[in-house]
Amino acid sequence: MSKGYKMEELLRRYFLKSGYYVIRGVPFIYEGFDVTDIDVWLYSRTSSVSREITLVDSKSKKTPQAIERIFWVQGLKTATKATNAIVATTDRRPEVKDFGRELGIVVLDGNFLQRLTSTSDITINERISDEEFFNKINEYFLNKLDGDWKGRIKHCKSLLSNTLSFDSCNEWLAHAKFFAEQSITKEIQRQLALRCLYLVCSFIAIAIDYSMKEISFLETAERSKMIKEGFTYGSRGTLGIKKILDVAIGLVEENINDGAAIGRKVRTNVEKQLSELNTAILGEYFSKNEVAKSLFSVGREFEHIAMSREFIHHGYASVELRSMLFCLLDYWNFDRRLFSIASP
Repeated sequence: MSKGYKMEELLRRYFLKSGYYVIRGVPFIYEGFDVTDIDVWLYSRTSSVSREITLVDSKSKKTPQAIERIFWVQGLKTATKATNAIVATTDRRPEVKDFGRELGIVVLDGNFLQRLTSTSDITINERISDEEFFNKINEYFLNKLDGDWKGRIKHCKSLLSNTLSFDSCNEWLAHAKFFAEQSITKEIQRQLALRCLYLVCSFIAIAIDYSMKEISFLETAERSKMIKEGFTYGSRGTLGIKKILDVAIGLVEENINDGAAIGRKVRTNVEKQLSELNTAILGEYFSKNEVAKSLFSVGREFEHIAMSREFIHHGYASVELRSMLFCLLDYWNFDRRLFSIASP
């Protein structure tokens, strides 16, 4: 790895030990344009009603241009609606830290990075780096033609830079289902498919944990209903989808011959498809108090087994992790026994 990537890995290890959920190399995409990558993306659960998202900009260069990086990460923090931002720089000037403090940006300066480097041995690591993870995917030479595995993982990562929501969860569910299917049908690539599945499941756990801060004090039945609606209709909810459907059908009725009949048929089909979604399972499961309390730790554990150097099968993971994974299998109407046989 390059010097910069090594520093990102050291920072990731540091924040993992500090209790954060950590992802490296999160793409920030705006209106289809790749703007930049967030070097290190942090998520923390500070209380039952408080969550924090922190962006870390890491630059390990002889001329780090630390002041400019503070301006840059401040803008990125605003664009992504993050809670906090950190600049990790080799610059040792105290004025840089003072300037960052005035703008509300934490600066990890050269003195901190030197101590971090001297106390950490990057060669002794039980985790694989992001670069190694993508190299494993590249070793499967059909990954591009067979559903674009690498592209899917990058897209899933990019959703973290948006507001964590049920819209993102619904996209992650589709990609997680794909990797679960691949783990059943692709024997040679089974471990790789499971790693990808675990990583995407970690995103789902963290996003649901983030959404829980708004509804944690509701009764279980009401919480179950709201979660079910989130997975069914997305962030807009029932009313939002109804408004969109009303506008679309109104345009059909006004501009197409026999539009009223076609509009009624479209509305009936859409409502039928939405009602057939198996989201009640998700609502019932994630609304449980014991499940809600464990989501953050389960998200960290999913990410850990996805990136472990020695492959760790979910059969050796916690009961809470296996419980969530099997709930998702039920939602996708996958046979648990078939899944278990395929991935012993």
